[in-house]
Amino acid sequence: MFSAWLVSNLILGFVSQSCASFEALEDKLFLLKAAFYRQADETNERLKTLQKEVDDLKRENLNKDQVIGDLQRTLYDIIVTRDNTSYYIELHTAKAQPRTPETTVALHTCFTNDVHYLGRNQILLFNKVVTDTQYRYTQSTGTYSIPFTGYYVITWVTPAVGNIPLELVVNGEPIGRTDPSSTGNGASQSTTGLAVLRLFENDNVSIRTHTDATPTGAIVNNKWQDSCFSLWQIEH
Repeated sequence: MFSAWLVSNLILGFVSQSCASFEALEDKLFLLKAAFYRQADETNERLKTLQKEVDDLKRENLNKDQVIGDLQRTLYDIIVTRDNTSYYIELHTAKAQPRTPETTVALHTCFTNDVHYLGRNQILLFNKVVTDTQYRYTQSTGTYSIPFTGYYVITWVTPAVGNIPLELVVNGEPIGRTDPSSTGNGASQSTTGLAVLRLFENDNVSIRTHTDATPTGAIVNNKWQDSCFSLWQIEH
């Protein structure tokens, strides 16, 4: 009997201790779960805060990029306006400047006699200089050297007996052409060439016979008609 009672008490004591230990474990597990969830909530809040900071920085950078883009466009507009304004100021200033003897450009030169025995690609050597304000015509070469860049009117008048095709030449390149030719009855035929060109300083201008046609007859210069080469500047 005693032994049975002792065994029963031991079993009950063990069970009681086991239950107490189990309850303690449950309490610890509850506390751990609570701490874990609390830590998780804090982590989530921190993550939300960090995400908000990242989003704010992105918006701030986007705004900065937009501001930089606006500033760059404004700067470009200012530069274009400045350049255009400078161009128009220079243009109108140049137009407003009065002509002076130092800047006036005019040439008028003629032959004093008939010109015979011309060949192909031969520059006409006008030997009478009537006007040359800038002293840029060289009689020995028949060439006028442009003194100032600008727009020029160029004309040449060549009465001829026979057939003498001519070219206006700038720096060795043909720019204009005429073909004075008479009817064959001994009377002369006068032809006038005219060109308006933008020329540059030190360009060389002359009149020559055509490179692909052999002249026949003569250029006429007498008391009834002159054979001349002229030019003048109309705008800088």
